[in-house]
Amino acid sequence: MSRGGISTRKHAKVLIAEDSRTQAEILKSILEKHGFVPVVAENGRQALDMLDSEKPDAIISDIVMPVMDGYEFCRAVKSDERYCHIPVILLTMLVDSKDIIYALVSGADNFITKPYQGDHLISHLKKVLADASHPAPEDIPGQPFDLIHSGKTFRISHSRQHIIELLLSAYEAAVIQHQEVLSGQKRLSEANDEANLYLDIITHDINNVNTGALALTELLLMKTADTHKSHAQRLVNCINQSTEIIGNVSTIRRLHEIKETIREIVLDDIIRNEIRRFSTNRIRYSGTKARVMADTLLGQVFANLVGNSTKFAGAKAEIFLQVVDHPDHVEVIVSDNGPGIPDDMKPVVFDRFRKGMNPKSGKGLGLFIARTLVENYGGKIWADDRIKGQPDKGAAIHFTLKKAG
Repeated sequence: MSRGGISTRKHAKVLIAEDSRTQAEILKSILEKHGFVPVVAENGRQALDMLDSEKPDAIISDIVMPVMDGYEFCRAVKSDERYCHIPVILLTMLVDSKDIIYALVSGADNFITKPYQGDHLISHLKKVLADASHPAPEDIPGQPFDLIHSGKTFRISHSRQHIIELLLSAYEAAVIQHQEVLSGQKRLSEANDEANLYLDIITHDINNVNTGALALTELLLMKTADTHKSHAQRLVNCINQSTEIIGNVSTIRRLHEIKETIREIVLDDIIRNEIRRFSTNRIRYSGTKARVMADTLLGQVFANLVGNSTKFAGAKAEIFLQVVDHPDHVEVIVSDNGPGIPDDMKPVVFDRFRKGMNPKSGKGLGLFIARTLVENYGGKIWADDRIKGQPDKGAAIHFTLKKAG
């Protein structure tokens, strides 16, 4: 035993002030594992009331608690002559430099950042117990001084040694957090590499299978009797949908990984290239001379919109592609003779994972990607009726692109 009855033995009693039962049990288990005797209070006020009966050798307190928080509790302990000798460790998230100042002002002997490792907490606990048992001769209270930080004045009365120890604790906590960030970044990088491997398999190998299957199915479609053509057409549509999904995955990947330069694009080339992918559909397009500002992903917008029309309009789909010229931009309209989009769905149809009521509705990625790309180009996109006021006569997706030059 030593000054103020503080014990340096492993079975020293530690008062825990923690309002979370889960966190309190975790901390209690760590202390018991290392031979300490923990007692738990649910907040600072309850912990203060337990000091006289429990006579703890050390206190570990959370900061954010109801009734009385950790800072207020620590100040109450350190301002009472009966208990001021008891070392107090505060548990903090250390998200702001003011956390260190508040710990100093409250009179805390040390602090530990959350989340913490058990061994790290125990080493700090043993140190404050040893320091309290064998105080350094020069560790006498210093002359109080005012510290101004973020426009506020804080009164500090700790000794120089105490201040240095708290600053070292802060530095140690920052180093640990930095190491955890580096470790997390490494794990994320490894997970990203593994995910990219899977995406490469999807976008390359499966696409190759789809290309072969589509060629054979289109040949089958040409040679199949009229009575069975609908089945072959459905197979073609399924393969096209599979290709569309893979294209969406690839596009999302490129959106996150590569920031392409917006440049002048010949719009007609992009549209005709995508039309060729849907050669079995009736697509009406009269051409355009427009040059717009976009990148190589622009084709995915048309692929997704035409693919959507094909999916919902079915075997008798008629798709209309129109480019309307305006002074500083062009307006592209992709419409069809399908079931249309209900009025209440029009404002949200481009939201991510927004699934429509139609049984053919997918995960909603296609329209979400189309909106993301169009907005990246500085344009707008919206849903309307092919024939105004008659949503059951087909859908029309409008979007704008800035003109080049």
